[in-house]
Amino acid sequence: MAPCTVSEEFVSAIINAGFHVELAGGGQHTEVHLRNRVSEIIKNVDPGEEITLNILFLNPRLWGFQYPAVQAMRQEGIPMGGVCIAAGVPSLDVADGIIKNLKASGLRHVAFKPGSVETIRRVVNIAKANPDMPIILQWTGGRGGGHHSFEDFHQPLLETYASIRRQSNIILVVGSGFGDADETLPYITGEWSKKFDYAPMPFDGLLFGSRVMVAKEALTSHSVKELIVAAPGIQDESQWERTYKGEIGGIITVKSELGEPIHKIANRGIKFWKEIDDTILSLPREKRLPELLKKKDYIIQRLNADYQKPWFGLKLNGKVCDLHEMTYKEIIDRMFDLLYIKHHSRWLDFTLRDTFADFLRRVEERFTKKATISLLQNHTTLDHEPAAFLEGFCKAFPEAAHQTLAQEDVFHFLIITTYPWRKPVPFIPVLDDNFEFWFKKDSLWQAEYLDAIVNQDPQRVAILQGPVAVRYSTKVNEPVKEILGGIYNRHIEFIKNLYYEGDDNKIPVAEFLGAKTYEKLAAKIKDVSVTEFKEEKSIMYEITDHIPETSEFLELIAPRYDWLRAILTTHSIVQ
Repeated sequence: MAPCTVSEEFVSAIINAGFHVELAGGGQHTEVHLRNRVSEIIKNVDPGEEITLNILFLNPRLWGFQYPAVQAMRQEGIPMGGVCIAAGVPSLDVADGIIKNLKASGLRHVAFKPGSVETIRRVVNIAKANPDMPIILQWTGGRGGGHHSFEDFHQPLLETYASIRRQSNIILVVGSGFGDADETLPYITGEWSKKFDYAPMPFDGLLFGSRVMVAKEALTSHSVKELIVAAPGIQDESQWERTYKGEIGGIITVKSELGEPIHKIANRGIKFWKEIDDTILSLPREKRLPELLKKKDYIIQRLNADYQKPWFGLKLNGKVCDLHEMTYKEIIDRMFDLLYIKHHSRWLDFTLRDTFADFLRRVEERFTKKATISLLQNHTTLDHEPAAFLEGFCKAFPEAAHQTLAQEDVFHFLIITTYPWRKPVPFIPVLDDNFEFWFKKDSLWQAEYLDAIVNQDPQRVAILQGPVAVRYSTKVNEPVKEILGGIYNRHIEFIKNLYYEGDDNKIPVAEFLGAKTYEKLAAKIKDVSVTEFKEEKSIMYEITDHIPETSEFLELIAPRYDWLRAILTTHSIVQ
């Protein structure tokens, strides 16, 4: 779950622990970002491991470059194994086209995250239309952490389980408020459905998101992890819907930048978010700006006191102001304070360095009196001791300390801070029609980097958690292998005792999983004769008149579920 799964370190740790994880595409703002993260994961995991990318279908910009990029990487030999299509289930026609392209590129599975009975049935139809592509159906319902639907967790599954199971290529994975072995075991055995007077309905896998945010390898800041552990959660799972109205169990529901409900820790910053949702963003679009301006002083005060994105306008004497009231040097100083982390000697993101450099170039254009060479020859000049460079830069243009921003440069500032190929700025520069963008865009990374937050205050930042799952997080910095491995091993122990009397020797052994059903084809392949030499322990295949189909012949020479069959029948091999 983002922001944790944006990080290559955390994704690598889960893969190395032996579990499946999706790299969050929502935190990869450019193809360069994405490829760099994938490259680091490959370095950190064993050869043969694959990477699955989670792409937000409803975000046209991210989908526009990540969907073709994952295909290109796979064709280049990079071990991309699959894609999760999140934030919306496409229509059958669109999904068919997507799956056809992914399969042609060599990807081996596609996941969908339906949010209702209707979209579950759509995924079933997609699987039916693509029987040779494994489809992972991920269901969480409304009680899960992060984005969630309005649906009950159990009822949609009771209604659709039979149709899901008719499609043998669907892998059914569920997650919603899960956190330990005992509570999740009935979903593996299928016993959960008996209390509703249904036959057992087992699932193929479980999703854990909120539970692993306190893991040792998660980049979640330590004080944020402590806030998660301090949240009590709810014991009565039926009460999760109360998060729509207000805080319950330390969790509250707000609307995300996608306009979808999302569960977060109810700290000061998120309570303010909820207030903005209810009093400003719930209004018709044409009525929002007048209401914002009416409450301008109050909103700015709350932004600066409680929220992760402060108000940008600030005079040298500390007085709050608007952009046009600031001098060019005050803009430079304020941007540097918010975009460069001085005690770590690093930019928050290299694209934000570029945004800062763009404004410096505008200052040069405004105050240079004659043709000359630019002081800022390259953006990378700002990578080494930028404070020293700025001191000399501002001395070269002393008028910048007295001249307030021209209206044209106010517009220029707003343009360079909204370039879609750069990381969104971590401040709010203006109250305008784009307030929801300024307020909500790129609002999850802060929980992992409190050093960039005013006073390093965890009460300001957005922290994803579910009202049910949060109660299982009672310890900070437990290794993710112990969290997931503990649940997995407890399940294995129970199943071993239930079906095999606790005897390892009674458990059947398969050399590899995922094999297609084998049918004896020797008698069916025309013009192929088979001679077995038992003493030499060899087999001779003779082809007479016509060369058989490749797939049939490979099935013939690899009849057992062993390494030979695995390597000959797989569509592609990537290390």
